[in-house]
Amino acid sequence: MRKITALTLAIFMIFTSFSFALDYNATAKYLEKKELDEWGILALYSFGEDVKNKTLNKVDDSQVTTDYEAYMMGAIAKREDVSSYAEKIIKTQRENGKFADYMDGTGEDLINAHIWGIISLYVANKENYDKEKALTWLKENQNKDGGFGVFTGMAYSDIDLTGMGVIAYSILGLNKDSEEVKKAIGFIEKNIDKKETCEGVAYYILARTKLGMDIDKNLYSKLLKYQLKDGSFKHLKRSSRGNYMASWHGLLAMMDYKNKSSVFTRLHELNKVKVEKKQVVKK
Repeated sequence: MRKITALTLAIFMIFTSFSFALDYNATAKYLEKKELDEWGILALYSFGEDVKNKTLNKVDDSQVTTDYEAYMMGAIAKREDVSSYAEKIIKTQRENGKFADYMDGTGEDLINAHIWGIISLYVANKENYDKEKALTWLKENQNKDGGFGVFTGMAYSDIDLTGMGVIAYSILGLNKDSEEVKKAIGFIEKNIDKKETCEGVAYYILARTKLGMDIDKNLYSKLLKYQLKDGSFKHLKRSSRGNYMASWHGLLAMMDYKNKSSVFTRLHELNKVKVEKKQVVKK
């Protein structure tokens, strides 16, 4: 009887591991068939694929700060030097601490421009900006319910953006016990089932991983409910088709869950080693 039980348990464990492997392998294969942007490249990097030869369009003609910030995520995954882009983003920081909406230093409406300025400079290891002011601005623009709106002054909080805000808080030195972080997580926990999307669940997983918090299996199962048989993810549960954006979100979250480490931390460490090697060569 004990042998049968042991054999059954072994088969169950093998099947569970195989099923989990299918989860992210299928999504990676789905993304491979798509025209990749920086986010798809980042997701495949997190999956463990060598993305060095993937095509990534330059953004030098753009005046939108978030275009440069997003570009850096894919470029660093490709192991490209993004120093010049990072310096340009640093120069957009305004007197009040906000990373401007536009590369000429104007615009204070987009909260994501500020958040991704913090994240992109972290992964690039170019953090010679005024962090104290950046943190103060972020705190001042957190809504009373704990979430962040898409635009400054918007009382309606967004789950995706709140997850991104938690990641930025972590980079700026806050932790899971910080009041602002607890309020943000409280907002997500309270609203994730009411305003649930694949992207919202994914960013909550990414945020908790960056903070070093455990990912409940129920939260991971919630994410997998958006995955279709072809590996793609759908934006809403009621949708019948997957899409590219939901799918790279899904893969990023799955890999953070599997690796038990943040893709942003891994990129930060990757680029840190690269920078240190350059400094040794110069000496």
